Amino acid sequence: MTTGPGVDLTPRISPTGRLLAFASDRGRQGLWRLYVTLLEGAESAAEPRGFDALPGVVEDIAWAGDESALLVCTADDGSHTGNARGGVRFVPEDEASAPWTVRRPATGWRRLYRVDLTSGTATQVSPDHVTVWEFAWAGHGPVAAVVSAEPGENGWYDARLALIDIEARTSRVVYTPAWQLQSPALSDDGRTVAFVEAPQSDRGLLAGDVAVLDLDTGSIVRPPHEADVTRLRWTRDGRLFWVGVASVTTACGFLRRAADAWLVEECWRGRATLGRAYQVTADCSRDGGTVVAVRQAHDQPPELQEFRAPSAHRAGTDHSPAAEWRPLTAVNARLAGRAPARETVHRWKADDGTEIEGLLLLPPDRPATALPLVVVAHGGPTNAVTSIFAQGAHRGDALLLAQAGCAVLLPNPRGSTGRGREFMAANIGDLGGGDLADIEAGVASLAAAGLADPGRVGIVGISYGGFMSAWAAVRSGAFAASVPISGLMNWLSFHNTSNVGRFDEIFLDGNPYDPSGPYLDRSPVMYVRGCRTPTLLLHGDLDLACPLSQAQEFYQGLAAAGCETELVTYKGAGHGMSERDHVVDVSRRIVGWFARHLELDVPHESCDLTYLS
Repeated sequence: MTTGPGVDLTPRISPTGRLLAFASDRGRQGLWRLYVTLLEGAESAAEPRGFDALPGVVEDIAWAGDESALLVCTADDGSHTGNARGGVRFVPEDEASAPWTVRRPATGWRRLYRVDLTSGTATQVSPDHVTVWEFAWAGHGPVAAVVSAEPGENGWYDARLALIDIEARTSRVVYTPAWQLQSPALSDDGRTVAFVEAPQSDRGLLAGDVAVLDLDTGSIVRPPHEADVTRLRWTRDGRLFWVGVASVTTACGFLRRAADAWLVEECWRGRATLGRAYQVTADCSRDGGTVVAVRQAHDQPPELQEFRAPSAHRAGTDHSPAAEWRPLTAVNARLAGRAPARETVHRWKADDGTEIEGLLLLPPDRPATALPLVVVAHGGPTNAVTSIFAQGAHRGDALLLAQAGCAVLLPNPRGSTGRGREFMAANIGDLGGGDLADIEAGVASLAAAGLADPGRVGIVGISYGGFMSAWAAVRSGAFAASVPISGLMNWLSFHNTSNVGRFDEIFLDGNPYDPSGPYLDRSPVMYVRGCRTPTLLLHGDLDLACPLSQAQEFYQGLAAAGCETELVTYKGAGHGMSERDHVVDVSRRIVGWFARHLELDVPHESCDLTYLS
């Protein structure tokens, strides 16, 4: 339909299918602006039309029902991205060329604009001093939105659900949550809004309970649901399409009102991932008849796929796959079947008897002897490991480690999603406590089964997984090597330098300025003097979520204590590395570190990095 330099995002087809609106940074890298192109006769269509009158970076787009206008949510130039999008800033052009940077509080708002398709004018329709994080619109009438009175990333943790009158530019709070919100969905008649609520460490990654709010009466129904839901959409016949995570599987289906209850219709569940790692998502047609998702699994690379949803209503939670997926693309076909590992589900008992689950990767031709083991601690902590193609802490390193002769455990300890709110919130106020004990119990279970050599165990993770890797290095005797990636090492300095300092207040459940509280007690840097675990730190220099200073503190503390350590800084990288050269270097260093310190039998130079291409 259109091609050009840069990256195109957020495609939105108009109600009649004539037009396509999208965001693109083809004008300037890293700043996404609004474009609209004609779909009819696209082979001879003119260049997409840009809308220069719209300020800010485009984050979401919705069409008016009559196609006369668009509602567009933009972030002011200079705003931060969420952790899931790299934890960096949208740097304005004038700032990029300036010899200094000025920071001020209460800047970087996210606003709603109405863009007139004929004139090209952009009119702000959300109130001033209100940040719009997500919105839902039926194409007419008011907007349902997740909003906060603070513009920065911290504001999202205390956001509320509001109705915005786009004609009067006013907002009215209709629900104040106990936790965080995601995926508002407004019914066609504008009388009902559904949303997802749960404790969540990272904006954009929430998975939790469904709530349905009647805007006329203010009453809320919370349909009982086994999966932790990530995304919602109304169909024309009044059903709610949902997609979510259930332990190490993902699932999708519909919620349907029957008399005074909502019934769960599960169309599909499987050990595969709809969407990408940590971001489970899918969509359905307006009639609910077709479900489309990017689907991937171990040894199955990501492809766009669809299935026809069952026409008969099936209430309950039948887990049998009621529909077959049909591939729509084959862009990664040459990579299918090339995974150098076998994947199984591993279950074990925690110290308190709680069953913990995770995925276990083993070399396909493993010897009868116990293997060196690497634990991959996931980020969040409110996320879950599901079956993906390039499994690992950072884009496939778990597969390379299995190829090098390791067993690899990817656990979902307490605090993970997919098992309900109680399990999800079990580590709030106990970060690095029960979740580390769950991981240690998983290592012990593999050693007891003869699969793992307890003297050759390593740990690697990114973000909160980076914290867990550093915490394990200084507080556990189970690990012979550690690789924290983009992690946090000092909760107090993290609170005052990160763009998500509100996160630690909620999840540590403490006061950052209380010397006797958890901030120092749960900081890995406070325990470096006794550490003898070889530790490799990998970090981006532009990371706003976990600033580079976190790795620098830990590195200097370990070095002063005489512990073997290295710090590798990636120039221009945010929260996780995305440039191809960076990704390949990260993989080589991870495998190389464990090859040396876990005494791997297979030289890491032989690992087939083309698997990641």
